[in-house]
Amino acid sequence: MKFLHNISRIEAFSDAVFAFAATLLVVSVGYEESSSVIKIDWLVFLGFGVSFFVLVALWWLHYNFFRRTNYMDGWIIAVNAILLFVVLYYIFPLKSLINSMTGLQRLSFDEISSLFQLYSLGFLLIFSCFSLMYYRAYKKTRNPI
Repeated sequence: MKFLHNISRIEAFSDAVFAFAATLLVVSVGYEESSSVIKIDWLVFLGFGVSFFVLVALWWLHYNFFRRTNYMDGWIIAVNAILLFVVLYYIFPLKSLINSMTGLQRLSFDEISSLFQLYSLGFLLIFSCFSLMYYRAYKKTRNPI
């Protein structure tokens, strides 16, 4: 017996993961105990802001996928889980990349090289997951066998 999948539950779980990623970004900003709450470290804020808006852009792409399809199966759920895992991990190398570009975080050439490789792999995985989900939904709605 084949059970139908509930898209709204998948979306709710996905939104919770994106919210968790945003929460981790805020928690990782940190502050120094000696500094005033009113004083803002603009370089830290810039790294947080860029990371946050990349997260929002990824959420928007995810949102659009679920608005464009009514098809859901175990394959899409599995690829979506991989996508969410990568998004959770992907946000932090991006923040480190921004912090190294602003001079807030000093990294060696090898560390920057590793960071770019990790960032590139995350980019590849994220958009591969989106592509696979769209391809699966397209194939199954075109040929529902």
